[in-house]
Amino acid sequence: MFRNVRTDPRKFSFHSRHLPELDDAWLQRKERIEQEVQGAEGATRRQIRMRRVSASNVSERLERRAAQIKSSRWAMLRAALITVALVWLAWKGLQWVEKSDFSGVLKWMENA
Repeated sequence: MFRNVRTDPRKFSFHSRHLPELDDAWLQRKERIEQEVQGAEGATRRQIRMRRVSASNVSERLERRAAQIKSSRWAMLRAALITVALVWLAWKGLQWVEKSDFSGVLKWMENA
C-alpha cells in the first residue's frame, strides 16, 4: 500500500540444504565418512572408548537413585496427607450444613 518506488525493495534469498548445490566441505566430509564406513584403504579408524565402571560411579548412581526414591516417597506421603485433610474438611462442612438452619435465609429470600 505504501510502496517506495524510488529504492529497491529488500530481497530474501533462501538456500535450502536439500538442494543439489551443496557445500563442497559437506560433500568432502560425506565422502570421507563413506570411506570410513566401507573400510577403504587410507582411512583411519577411530578407536571406540568405553567408560570403565568404577565402584565410585556405581555407588554414586546408587546414592542418587536412593535419594530419588526417598524424595518420591515423601512426595506421595505429602499428597496423601493433603488429600486426607481435604476429605476431612469436606466431611465437616457437610455435617455443618446438615445441622444448620437456613430457614431465616429462605424467609428473607421469600420477602425480597
